[in-house]
Amino acid sequence: MNNSITKNQLFFLVIKTQIGIGLLSLPSDIQESAGGDAWISVLGSGVVIQLLILAYWHLCSRYPEKNLSQMTVLFFGKYIGRAVNCIYYGFFVLIAGYACTLYVKLIKVWLLPLTPSWVLILLIIVIGIYLAVEDLRVIARFYQLASVLLFVLFAMSLATFVNDVHLSNVLPVGQAGISQIFKGSGKTFFAMLGFEVILFFIAQVKASPREVMKTLTLANCFVTLFYSYFVFICLIGFSQEALSKVKEPVLFLLRGLSFQLFDRLDLIFLSIWIIPMSTTIVSYLCLAGKTLTTTRKTYQRMVRISGVLILMLAIYMSTRESLDTFSKWMEYGYLIMIAAVPLLMWTMSFLLLSYHKRRLT
Repeated sequence: MNNSITKNQLFFLVIKTQIGIGLLSLPSDIQESAGGDAWISVLGSGVVIQLLILAYWHLCSRYPEKNLSQMTVLFFGKYIGRAVNCIYYGFFVLIAGYACTLYVKLIKVWLLPLTPSWVLILLIIVIGIYLAVEDLRVIARFYQLASVLLFVLFAMSLATFVNDVHLSNVLPVGQAGISQIFKGSGKTFFAMLGFEVILFFIAQVKASPREVMKTLTLANCFVTLFYSYFVFICLIGFSQEALSKVKEPVLFLLRGLSFQLFDRLDLIFLSIWIIPMSTTIVSYLCLAGKTLTTTRKTYQRMVRISGVLILMLAIYMSTRESLDTFSKWMEYGYLIMIAAVPLLMWTMSFLLLSYHKRRLT
């Protein structure tokens, strides 16, 4: 499969996968733990992610021609490695199905309450498959173009400052205590996932390892500051009591704004936000396709099969009243698949390097 991409395209691939639906509810989720210091929790989560990215980069730099699915076979052997890849495949399908369900529930509550869930899910999956079967270079160019919308959303958010803001909600800094800030960082970590695409896409980047690391660091800083900003404006826009009762505070913050040319900025914001949310589905379709295939033809077939599985899974989950239990299990799965397994391979790479050095001497 083609295709090489530039370091700039890698930047947009990472940020467009990371920034999704989690942002809309994040302020209310983490303020329960960190209170007015919730924005510090986001920064702390960004530091943890940066350390993981550093380990990813170091591992991939040692095996520059291989992606994650190839490295698992290298480290764990042919049979165990393929079994691990199958688990990764199922994991990526589950993530996409879960994310798709959350998107559809949000759209039904705010925009299209009478539209059947399966119709919305089908539209999202069909569009996702249409883009995911293309070359990575095409996908990256679309992400570059769609990233302009992030700046549009940022500009729209500035309108919230016409409301009454209360800086006292975040003062004094550090009032929640270190333990609560760390607890909030844990919740933020799961809202900022998506950086694991590095393990699959970094092998196709036309740049030196140093330039790649710089790009990944900039991407992480951008996402961290983007999330911190929206958490901050929600903290100064709502009291802690109000935040605990509002499920999507970012949208509620815009809901009351009305201007001569624009009304209901929350609906405009959400309509634009659908595109960043959908790119996350596209990325996980790509990851699922790359996990079990090596040729372009089989990749395209696997993406379509994955799309069907995600469709069925999302339709099933959309009928459930609550996804809290599933969400909790997903968090455990993330810690194992996105942190534990790559870090284990990173550690094993040192042992392999030491072994080869001893053989040479």
